[in-house]
Amino acid sequence: MKPTVLAASSQRSPKLVVVSGRVAVPSAPQNVISIVNETSLRLEWSQPQAAGGREDVVYNIICKSCGSGRGGCTRCGDNVQFVPRQLGLTDTSVHISDLLAHTQYTFEIQAVNGVSDQSPYSPQYTFVNITTNQASPSAVSIIHQVSRTPNSITLSWSQPNQPNGVILDYELQYYEKVL
Repeated sequence: MKPTVLAASSQRSPKLVVVSGRVAVPSAPQNVISIVNETSLRLEWSQPQAAGGREDVVYNIICKSCGSGRGGCTRCGDNVQFVPRQLGLTDTSVHISDLLAHTQYTFEIQAVNGVSDQSPYSPQYTFVNITTNQASPSAVSIIHQVSRTPNSITLSWSQPNQPNGVILDYELQYYEKVL
């Protein structure tokens, strides 16, 4: 039997959806707090205002990487780790790691329950936009000698493969060879 929708809600409004006289999908989670560093993030949130009349509310985390010249946001890759997991969270917090430094992300926190799959509407969610902090760049891989005199040397190099932010300067270390 297909449910009849009597009331609906939007992602921005935490209203209850009533389906054929039964309460159904929960409203969006509330009060998101994010704690971020270079490559990891902790998200915490409050339970939805309306649980859909059920006690089996769980949470799903949708990760999207934004910017980096790609235009728009795309789903995060499989390398991103979620602890304890990404889907079916029973707690109101998650630790996310293996993010890229100095990168913009959007995280959607969905609230779902046992009847959400039967609803014609997408799960209600709240979202948070974060930018990971800058981190140390990867090492310069190749250095070229441009010129040399008895008292000086001129070198050149390309930017590191992973700058992880804005590079302000380079540090060159050298050691005299003892013969």
